[in-house]
Amino acid sequence: MTTATTKVRFFLAVEVVLFALASLLHRGIIAQGFEHARAAVAEGIIAVVLAIGLAINVYSPSEARAAALWTQSFALVGVCVGLAMIFIGIGPRTGLDYGIHAVMALTLMSGLMLARRAS
Repeated sequence: MTTATTKVRFFLAVEVVLFALASLLHRGIIAQGFEHARAAVAEGIIAVVLAIGLAINVYSPSEARAAALWTQSFALVGVCVGLAMIFIGIGPRTGLDYGIHAVMALTLMSGLMLARRAS
């Protein structure tokens, strides 16, 4: 296993946790005042997709790069949709929501760049 492979797996694992925590936040489990059922479902689905990408990365090394690229791209599209919803006034419009989406986008873009370079 190469260093790049380890880094890609690390990013995928961090992203799974990040989206799962965001889903729990929007369910009102972590904190009150940020509830949004649709965002919670979307972030939960994205967390599952990223977890599948991580599992493929671990158990099917020949498909690892493609899985990382596809799953992180899917997640980034989801984040862009979430930001668009925030900008048009659907869902919470708090600093925390903007911050979470910024962290998600930056993490996903970094993971995508790393996965793109991985062999």
